[in-house]
Amino acid sequence: MRFVFDTNTLISAILKPNGTVMQVVHVALQKGIIVFSAETKAEIVSVIQREKFNVYLPLNDRLKSLETILAKAVQVETKTTDVIACRDFTDVKFLRLAFEAKADCLITGDADLSVLTAFREIPILSIAEFRSFITAL
Repeated sequence: MRFVFDTNTLISAILKPNGTVMQVVHVALQKGIIVFSAETKAEIVSVIQREKFNVYLPLNDRLKSLETILAKAVQVETKTTDVIACRDFTDVKFLRLAFEAKADCLITGDADLSVLTAFREIPILSIAEFRSFITAL
């Protein structure tokens, strides 16, 4: 099974290493493969370094956690250039990745992605929906 996690979901997991979202990420890594693209990696690397997150964890801890996740994940090259309908164009990279990676689902906390519910028959799930899905496997 292949899973795409959007940036805000992975950030939530990293900022709360003992929280539910990180537990779900660990289960996803045990039961399948988390995929990312150069584009999605660049975004999360940029976002995780934001100073506002220092109140949760020091930068070095956040980067180490991200490195741990990415080391167990697989990078997929994305080539799709066709127009993808999405309210927020910055989210298109996750839809493109899900399609190119033949992902089983995309996990998000972003309302602009969640409103789609699916993209080209790939379910778009909240962390709670994904938790139910992954624990049933």
